[in-house]
Amino acid sequence: MNADAQKHTRAILKNVLRLVLIIAAAFLINAVILLLLGKDVGEVYRTLFTGAFVGKWNFARTLRWTSPLLLTGLAAAIGFRGGVFNLGIDGQLYMGAFAATWVGFTFTSLPGLPLILLAVAAGIAAGALWAMLAGWIKIRFGASEIVITLMLNYVAKLFTEYLVMYPFYVPGSASDSKSTENIAQQAHLSALIEGSQVTTALLISIAVVLIMYIWMHHTVSGFELQLVGSNDRFSKFSGIHVKKRQLQIMALSGGIAGLCGALEILGVHGRFVVNFTSGLGFDGITVALLSGNNPLAIPAAALFMGAMTSGSTQLEMVGGIPRSMASILMGIIIMTVTIKKLPALRKKYREKKPAEHA
Repeated sequence: MNADAQKHTRAILKNVLRLVLIIAAAFLINAVILLLLGKDVGEVYRTLFTGAFVGKWNFARTLRWTSPLLLTGLAAAIGFRGGVFNLGIDGQLYMGAFAATWVGFTFTSLPGLPLILLAVAAGIAAGALWAMLAGWIKIRFGASEIVITLMLNYVAKLFTEYLVMYPFYVPGSASDSKSTENIAQQAHLSALIEGSQVTTALLISIAVVLIMYIWMHHTVSGFELQLVGSNDRFSKFSGIHVKKRQLQIMALSGGIAGLCGALEILGVHGRFVVNFTSGLGFDGITVALLSGNNPLAIPAAALFMGAMTSGSTQLEMVGGIPRSMASILMGIIIMTVTIKKLPALRKKYREKKPAEHA
């Protein structure tokens, strides 16, 4: 094994160990809270685990939620690695989802594979363009991308709702329930587990994560992305067009978010429903933080988040315990990760601020 391979292996093991320690610490803190509330800690955690992994349908539900989190986590990680704080993943996901839906119910004469590819391409393009809008505003006017991307989430959700209710309104129950007409049958992705919502979207998501890892660690442009993220002033002196590269990073991050939206429509919903998903983008940010922004650690973090979502459903249905208990646990995990990263983020922000005004 050469030096580079050993370095990557150590980095992966370090991230996995870090993830395990953070989760273990969060579970311990949450156990104290459960005890103070008079809950049976063992029963809560047993139900959570059972609801996530025990039984075909419970595990299928975990995989169903893991699939989109792979992509939203990757979208956030690429932005963070590139020094861009893309908090607009939800909005980019919605734009990508609507674009894919439009293709799915418009080009109904196309056979299955071409129609799916066209819908996916439309989703990626819509997400990338929406993210590039935020990137352009940041570069052109010096505005904070954090504020811009957050605000564009609301714009995207309200804009897609307008599209459903007015230009693409279809008289009848579909539009009355705030949804578009169904996409063509041949545009639906194949199920990996019959009768479940686990589709080939899971395999596509894993493939994209691996491709992005290879690109980031084995190409010049991938190296430049990380260089811009770690030190944009040094990158500028090295001859890299920093602003252009930041715009490309936003486009790549938004395109992956748009792909996630497209796969959600093609694999699960079959039509665009207003507010069809809530918080996948911010859950993706949590996945990115848990993985240390390392693409190879993202599957483990996404699986954990998917298990928490699936297990919390079982917690409420069977255990009679509010799923907010799982939300409290996730809040503790996010707090733990954030506290650990706060000094580094503060240092990075202080270095970045004078460079932007230089």
